[in-house]
Amino acid sequence: MLSKQFTATILLILAALIWGTAFVAQSTGMEFIGPLTFTNMRFLIGALLVAPLAFKERELFFNVEDAKKIKLYIILFLTGCSLLMGSYLQQYALLYTKIGNAAFLTILYVPFVPIISRFFLKKKIHWSIWFSVSICLIGSYYLTSQSDFEAQFADILVVICAIFFAIHCILIDEFFEIIDAPFTLASTQFFICFIISLPLIFIFEEPTLSGIYKELFEILYVGIMSTGIAYTLQIIGQRYVKPSTAAITFSLEGVFGALSAWIILGQFLTFVQMIGCLLIIVGVLIAQLIPLINQEAADQRFYDN
Repeated sequence: MLSKQFTATILLILAALIWGTAFVAQSTGMEFIGPLTFTNMRFLIGALLVAPLAFKERELFFNVEDAKKIKLYIILFLTGCSLLMGSYLQQYALLYTKIGNAAFLTILYVPFVPIISRFFLKKKIHWSIWFSVSICLIGSYYLTSQSDFEAQFADILVVICAIFFAIHCILIDEFFEIIDAPFTLASTQFFICFIISLPLIFIFEEPTLSGIYKELFEILYVGIMSTGIAYTLQIIGQRYVKPSTAAITFSLEGVFGALSAWIILGQFLTFVQMIGCLLIIVGVLIAQLIPLINQEAADQRFYDN
């Protein structure tokens, strides 16, 4: 069991590494195409990559009770919409802000999840969530305060994108309460993102085959590695590790993103911005670890009695 946990942790770290480095490809992949076209292409590739795995789950999906199918279809549609909105806002923001800013502000979805669940699903949340959000807000201020107005506006878009990613996480939980078909969910939501964004790229942008070809490496890297493979690694990894371990490893996405931007593109964060990044990581970890520590302590007292 320990070997499985170790292997799973390595897989989660690898997923965080892929997501972090993908920020570089996302940032450099818009010289000849727009952010919406880039987003559209990445989800098409991701959908096609996961589709064979989803095909193996077809019996599970079609055997769902008729009473639950409508709810399942609604959840799938909303999951795709939230993923598309979050991904597009993040992609657009990378036109104007540093990769480090986008990477660290994106992981704000972690404390956003319980807050959204509290107000819309009436779920109880731990007191530490509010403390976590306060620290994250301070960190976000330090991270963005030295930027110009255009970059600050882009950073706000990343925060909004984190809200959509949080909604996306909540909808995934709702999906798994009905059926355990992760690859069906992945492939379907990717196809929904592709289909919805397809007409929009011709309305708001002017995509060309030559432009897509010139950005093909970046599109393939994000589509295959970030959208397809990293998601699969996440599914495998989270089956064998504690949520606290997963939260810590996923927080590394921001670190890997900032390091990749520094090594590959020479994008530096100032000392004040690095303090902001550190505070965001601390806030994110508080949101995950303190409730779990308290729960484990309560469980221990129960067994002791």
